[in-house]
Parts: sequence; C-alpha cells; structure tokens
Amino acid sequence: MHVAENGWWTGVSPHRWQAVGRWLGAGVLALAVAGCSVVGLAYQQLPTVLMWRLDSLWDLQGDQRVGVDEAVRRWHAWHRREQLPAVAALLQRWQALAAGTPDAATVCREADAVRALLREATDRTVDDLARWLPTLTDAQLAHWRARLDDADAEWRRDWGQSDIDRGLRLRRTRERLEMFYGRLDDEQRRWLRERLRAVEVRPELAWAERQRRQADWLETARRLRGLPTAQAAADVRALWARTWRSPDATLAAYQDAAWFAGCAWLADWHARATPAQRARAVAQLQTYEREVRALMENGVSNGSLLGTTNRP
Repeated sequence: MHVAENGWWTGVSPHRWQAVGRWLGAGVLALAVAGCSVVGLAYQQLPTVLMWRLDSLWDLQGDQRVGVDEAVRRWHAWHRREQLPAVAALLQRWQALAAGTPDAATVCREADAVRALLREATDRTVDDLARWLPTLTDAQLAHWRARLDDADAEWRRDWGQSDIDRGLRLRRTRERLEMFYGRLDDEQRRWLRERLRAVEVRPELAWAERQRRQADWLETARRLRGLPTAQAAADVRALWARTWRSPDATLAAYQDAAWFAGCAWLADWHARATPAQRARAVAQLQTYEREVRALMENGVSNGSLLGTTNRP
C-alpha cells in the first residue's frame, strides 16, 4: 500500500512543502513509492538531490553551502540508522494487509504510521534550520520567493483544477496504481475516473493553504535574521507544527476530510483489484523490503555534495 502525506492517492494534489523538510522528509516516501529496481540507487543519491534542491531554492553561498551540505549528510546518516528499520517493518506488515481487503480505517492507520515517520524526520531538521534560516539575506529570500512563484505556476497548471479530466490528478493516480498493481483494464480505469470524480476536490482551499505556508516560511526566515540557533529553534519547531496542520480551522478541516477520503477510495480500489493484482502488490512490497534491508546493511557512504569537501 502506498502512503503519503496528502499524496497522490487522496485524489487531491500533493502538499508541496515550502522549505527544506519537503525534501528531507521525502526520504521516507521515496522508499514507499519508488520503482523497486531503483530504490537503493535513489536512496543513495538522496543527499545529492536534497542539496541540489536546497541550493536551487536558497542560492547558497560560502559557509552556508558547506554547513547545509554537512547537515544534509548528517540527516541522511541518521535516517538510514534510525528510520529504515521502521520502514522495513511497515513494508513487512503491508504485505499481509495487501493480501487481504483492509478497510478505510486500516489504510488511514497505516498512512498515519508513515506520517509519524515523516514528522520525526522533519523534527530532526529543527536545529539545522534554526542555524541556517537566519543567515539568509534579502537577496536569497527574494530568490526563494521567485522559485516559489515558478512552482506556483506549475501547481496551478497540474493540480489547480477540480475537473478530473484536467491536470495531472487522474493520470498520475493511474500511473502510481499501475506501477504497484500492474496494468488496469478498461473497466478499472472507468471505475477509477468515476471514483475520483466523487471525491470532493477544493483546489481553492489547497491553494490558500499553499500560499499561507509559503508566506509563513519566508516571514519566519526574515524574522529570525541574526538570531542564535538556540533562540530560533522554538520558532522553527512552531513553524513545522503550522506546516503539518494549518492554523486555519477551515483549511485544517479540509485537510482532515481529504485525508480520510483518500483512505476510503484506496481501500475501495484495493477491494476491486484482481487476485493477480494483489499478488503483484505483495511481491512489490517484498522487493521493497529486501532493498530497504540491504540499504540498512550497506552503511552510509561518505563524500561531499556539490563539490564541497567535508568531514564524514
């Protein structure tokens, strides 16, 4: 079973985190949704990808680049040591569930387990964010804002429509299902379209929350300018809490409803999958588990990112 933080299976667009944690936390999700033949490779390359994305957002300079590079590699080593065993345990448990017909409550329980891992992973970024967010200059914040504007245009195109036949919602959902279960037949594709059409999608609310989060991250970074790490950490921790759950009651209620709607339709889909498709899902999970356990045994590779030279 794939699970993600308001991800593809909810029938609404993924929440794209507006700062470092959306890529740091993605380390867990990459293992849950990546193709089985590339899990190990993708995970080994995760620090490089994270660093590239952060540099793209923040236009890092000098000591910033070296320090953030070290923080990313340190986080990756922690994740391999502390969270991969939990990911492997989840994958093992999902094999038994995928062989049966779990209900929506069970799907949500398993999704919440992944969400808990993601929150733990983002909690590990608090001190590093508290160290580096206050160093961002006005020019870097303007660069960050410009990159978010570019991403906003892409979001509006791909996820900003409620019509199931526009944007990426239907196509991306079908692709993810077929990656996991194998090809959907014509009847299953028709069912999927109609089932997703029945899910209430409120792109205007998702957009409002997206804009709130962006403004919150940028304003917090500006407010923390020059503060010592210890003083900034409390603000960063509160910022993460607002990122995970909107302080706006209407938006938070929508998040909750979308979360359960995703559990419900995924449970409905799995109940309709053929025995062969369920068997393929179980086999995929077994392969993922083997690769995760292999990653646990291989240890952490050292080496610098983006051409920097750092201590292991």
